[in-house]
Amino acid sequence: MEKKPFMYKLLLSSIFFFICSNFIYAQHIKLDKKEMGFLAAQEKVNVVFTYNDLHFNADNFTESEFLQYIKEKIAKKLNWEEALDWEEKHFAAKDSIYPRIFVEALNNRIKNYDHPIEFVWNDPSLKYTMKVQTDWMYFGYDAGIAEQPAKGNLKISFYETSTPEKIISEIEVERAEGFNVINNFSFYNISYNGSIGINSKVWLDKFLEANENHPKPSLIRMGTMYDKAAVRFGMTLKRVLD
Repeated sequence: MEKKPFMYKLLLSSIFFFICSNFIYAQHIKLDKKEMGFLAAQEKVNVVFTYNDLHFNADNFTESEFLQYIKEKIAKKLNWEEALDWEEKHFAAKDSIYPRIFVEALNNRIKNYDHPIEFVWNDPSLKYTMKVQTDWMYFGYDAGIAEQPAKGNLKISFYETSTPEKIISEIEVERAEGFNVINNFSFYNISYNGSIGINSKVWLDKFLEANENHPKPSLIRMGTMYDKAAVRFGMTLKRVLD
């Protein structure tokens, strides 16, 4: 009986350490407040996505190497039609879905700040641009008894849209991890009975319908990486916008 209070305290200490460790990790994005001071005076900022020199997995596959490996894996289990279909969806997600997820999650995270600017995907008419460069991806997996979230390395840079060569500030978001529940998007309301909430997005509804199972890497799982990375980045922007 005397050991219970000690074990209870030890358990609480462990939980507290775990929470604090995750909180510190979530905040670990370096940002120069002085460099980013211009942001608070803006109403809208353009957003572009790039994937220059993109690599995959611990093997650091190039994209062409990775796609060939994945297509052969899918074709072996299913067929080449399924393999090519996944490849097409992969490129579509990179071109339009991941940017939308990132922008939606970021705007949702900062909407209650003192200066809640709006990030707008692909609007070059705006004075400033934020470029989100992805140079590494890992799709993760769910094997039933074990799972790994998707991960990615992002470099976020700001510049005046008319002079992209003059970088105002650059921020790195390394080893960003997605959510374990792959349809759990921070900006997306889904009720417990499965119905869609008031923030329903038609483009996201269609994306969620195409949930890939093994041997296809989950594009939705990768989408949650961009969601969570945007939330982390939005938390960091609090220093500038709030």
